[in-house]
Amino acid sequence: MNTTSLIVGNLCSLLAMVTDSISASRKTTKGVLLVQSLSQLIYCTGTVILKGYSAAVQNAVSILRNLAAIRGQTPKLAQWFLVALGVVLGLAFNNLGLPGLLPVAANLEYSLAIFRFQDNERALKLAFLVSVGLYAVFNHFIYNIVGFVSNTAVVITTAIALLKGRKDSRGA
Repeated sequence: MNTTSLIVGNLCSLLAMVTDSISASRKTTKGVLLVQSLSQLIYCTGTVILKGYSAAVQNAVSILRNLAAIRGQTPKLAQWFLVALGVVLGLAFNNLGLPGLLPVAANLEYSLAIFRFQDNERALKLAFLVSVGLYAVFNHFIYNIVGFVSNTAVVITTAIALLKGRKDSRGA
């Protein structure tokens, strides 16, 4: 991989980190999912450039999943189709072995959470925390330092938002 690809791919990760942090502060499920869709598009671009294809297809499926969830009342068959699509494409495009399965697991976990907890902002943020944590480990394996640092920052930002929301709900 050339230096230009590393720089551009890592810049995409940096920009996606900013949008992920913004999503953690949204107050509605629709707001969380819209900002996360933009973030997934940016991540997808960066992972294609960095040749992490299993992650790139997971990001593309995540966009479809989020848009379906925003639309609401997604039929169960369509939900399961998107979950299966993520797993099948992730396995088909996995060029990294075991580390390449981490984005597949992250997308599977978050997809199931979105379709199960569509109207529960706190549950979505918790599921997002787990998903981004798996992506942090993936980025560590592929030496995407910006992606690893940004995912770690998003995990921290999301955890703080969850703790703050928990504290606020107790005080109300």
